[in-house]
Amino acid sequence: MQCNDNSSKTMPPGAEELSEAMSKLKPGKSPGRDNIHPEFVIHQSTTTSGWLCAFYTSCYQRLKLPKTWRRASVIALPKPNKPAEDPKSYRPISLLCVPFKILERMIHSRIKPVVDSQLPREQAGFRRGRSTADQVTLLCQDIEDSFQDNEKAGVVYLDLTAAYDTVWHRGLHLKLLRTIPDRHMVKFIMETLSNRSFVLQTSSGQCSRLRRLKNGVLQGSVLSPMLFNVYIHDLPDTASRKYGYADDLAIMLSRPTWKAMEEGLNEDMGTLVAYLRRWRLQLSVGKSVAAAYHLSTREAKRELEVRVDNKCLEVQQAPKYLGVRLDRTLSFKQHLEEVKAKVTSRVALIRRLAGTTWGASAKTLRISTQALVFSAAEYCAPVWSRSPHARKSSRE
Repeated sequence: MQCNDNSSKTMPPGAEELSEAMSKLKPGKSPGRDNIHPEFVIHQSTTTSGWLCAFYTSCYQRLKLPKTWRRASVIALPKPNKPAEDPKSYRPISLLCVPFKILERMIHSRIKPVVDSQLPREQAGFRRGRSTADQVTLLCQDIEDSFQDNEKAGVVYLDLTAAYDTVWHRGLHLKLLRTIPDRHMVKFIMETLSNRSFVLQTSSGQCSRLRRLKNGVLQGSVLSPMLFNVYIHDLPDTASRKYGYADDLAIMLSRPTWKAMEEGLNEDMGTLVAYLRRWRLQLSVGKSVAAAYHLSTREAKRELEVRVDNKCLEVQQAPKYLGVRLDRTLSFKQHLEEVKAKVTSRVALIRRLAGTTWGASAKTLRISTQALVFSAAEYCAPVWSRSPHARKSSRE
């Protein structure tokens, strides 16, 4: 069922939507604070499914949610080779209640046709038929087109600080009203984001006190990527072409001269920074980088001068965008060297596994190789497959 102007309290979630959302549950996942495992829902009876559908109907009509669903358990997992005393050395994993995640999937399937039709083409994050490889390919193709036109291409890779956690709720509410014509659905979505709280737990069993969230979308939520796409779908028009995958943003401008390219990029960055400040998103000037792409060997060491708040952005010779290193001439030499090192270490693991008395079956080895080796070796292959360094890496 799609959202439209006629949707109201009399059009709650249906049994078919519930069945479709339940079919996407994955067993083996950790439960939320209610201790309801996915297996409990997957194998529940028809009577229980009917009761759950009626419960969702009540929540939707009354715009209310159980208090347990509003609280998340956040597990802090230590990052490898990082100092234990530094809070940045931990990766937070948010555990939401399984029934709440089912409700989110129902909302997602209902509003997806409406939202996707209004998102710009340059935003490819978490959309069907759009992947990171598509965005990298599009950026590289535009850079190569500038080579053909004897122009220089300047790219700025923007880094947003805690993008999902800094989404302004009032601003998101306004943009949802502009995007989704069903006002009751918009109110229900905002209700799922209000009065949220969490408790942080460490691997040693320590717990923090209850913390409340005033802004941001939920971590670990299937609905959050779509809400973030709605929040930044109205980026202002710029002379530079934009490339976005969720919060990974980049802009590219090609011009015949360095001066024209730098002036255009600085003007566009001023426009984007003003937009981000208006909607309370924080640009990390220290992590945002600029890079120049051209075929002039004489100007190989020439660096772009792009400023934000009178601070020059860091210039890198081969920055990484969506997991692919893009050097000045798009030879992909550095990227393929990194891929070779990663694949070599993973192949060594497969060889050790094949030489043991356990786990050496053909099925186990095939699945392990596909997950560990092929995924790394083939990532964005359409972009770098024509590079001469690809053949050298394969022979070595």
